[in-house]
Amino acid sequence: MSVKRNYIVGIINDETIPQFETVLSQYATSIKESSSHMYFGKQPIDSDKISQDVLFFNMESESESGLQKKVNDLIADLNKLEGDYALRDDETGELLVTVRYGGQIAVKFDNIKTLEKGTFKKIDEFKTLSTDFGYCKGFKPNFRPIEGNVENVEIKPEIIYITADSEENLLKLRDYLTDKIKEINPDFLVEFTRFFDD
Repeated sequence: MSVKRNYIVGIINDETIPQFETVLSQYATSIKESSSHMYFGKQPIDSDKISQDVLFFNMESESESGLQKKVNDLIADLNKLEGDYALRDDETGELLVTVRYGGQIAVKFDNIKTLEKGTFKKIDEFKTLSTDFGYCKGFKPNFRPIEGNVENVEIKPEIIYITADSEENLLKLRDYLTDKIKEINPDFLVEFTRFFDD
């Protein structure tokens, strides 16, 4: 009886998807292209306006050790491609490969009394931003208050994930994005958390 497992690979630069599919086709029994915004988002999203950046696939082998060898060989081949990626075991949730130069920016609304109309739309634009320094990803939260008077409303932070091809570019992207967010409202609290590759 063969061992079969489902995996997800998140691709930072969506333009490299064909290269990833070429490598995956040598190992996977099936591949499905999708979008992290469709996968994680709970609100309706116009699929014509978002990029595909996630590949769902499964692999099988005659044994657990054989499957593990295939996974290791796949990772070695994917590491030869340009750009970072994240590889997750879909069943256990274990991250097998993480983005090396990445982190998240949290936009916090502490002590904000009013939000201008269009604030959330501007923040959402950063969640699909591609710059010379790197890439941004993000998802709409399940709930947002109506913009306007929010003095007594608890607003969850908006999270923007950022990735780059070097430490220097990651920090440039962090600074660029922080400045852009502060242009929307200088009172926003912007917190950066660095992700590390084990």
